[in-house]
Amino acid sequence: MNISCVGPYDFPLSWRFVTTFGDLPSQEAAISMSWAHRPTIVRMEQIERRPPVIELKVKPRPRQSSLLMQRMEKVLNADLHLEPFYQRARRDKLLAPMVKKLRGLKPFRPPDLFQMMVTAITEQQISLAAARSIRQRIVARYGTAVEGLPVFPRPQDISQLRLEDLRRCGLSERKAEYILNLAKMMESGEVDTEQWSPLSDDDLIGLISGYRGFGEWTAEYIMLRGLGRMDVVPATDVGIRKLVGLYFAQGKRLSPGEVRQALEPWAPWRGLVAFYLMADYRLNQMGLDQAQWPSSCSTRK
Repeated sequence: MNISCVGPYDFPLSWRFVTTFGDLPSQEAAISMSWAHRPTIVRMEQIERRPPVIELKVKPRPRQSSLLMQRMEKVLNADLHLEPFYQRARRDKLLAPMVKKLRGLKPFRPPDLFQMMVTAITEQQISLAAARSIRQRIVARYGTAVEGLPVFPRPQDISQLRLEDLRRCGLSERKAEYILNLAKMMESGEVDTEQWSPLSDDDLIGLISGYRGFGEWTAEYIMLRGLGRMDVVPATDVGIRKLVGLYFAQGKRLSPGEVRQALEPWAPWRGLVAFYLMADYRLNQMGLDQAQWPSSCSTRK
């Protein structure tokens, strides 16, 4: 199965960046998910650069393969047009060298929105490392695995649990309540993410913020990372405030309002700018060099 993507797209670079967070394997480009009620692994490799083509190797052989292709197009942000953003960035002293170094970098999206929404809940007001440990326990207890890769549990896997079951994974009582309530609403159809696409950013922030346990930060985080809405920035995030301050304000920690003001000239790519700032910091400032690239991500052409 091959996916043709809007270029430029540097899949090895994009995978290298996403694996710096520790949620995905660094030795091979592969993701796991529940597909058609079966644990499924999707291995990915860029086989063409111009135009970009990503080859998918799926195991077991997928049912509803055309729908899986559509899902993977979203995961890969295959339709994201970077060139208009690059044209604007090349006129900026700060961004021009950054987009040159990171040309073709695209963010990945989680394979399903339940996983994304649980991720957002677990990351509220604690470190990324602590949240990742909690999710690993949730997957170990209530998920499955395929060829050694963990598969995140589905809403129906969580909805019948007790609060005490989730608490044993390291969640606070409130977060356990939020996740259990979310699983029940998604299983019943009360939360239907398929209906989100036509909504404006503001309307969708309002909708998601109305769910129990979901505030403005959580909604914006889900929209940027989970839905690929590249003009949305979780400006109240402490890390984003530090990052934008580092690059745009000589290291000052900005207020949420100052973050929005600093990024305002970059509409409709404000979230994409924040993503590139983070990538530049993690891939360059933290000293992650090419020797750490996963070998299975190499582009054939």
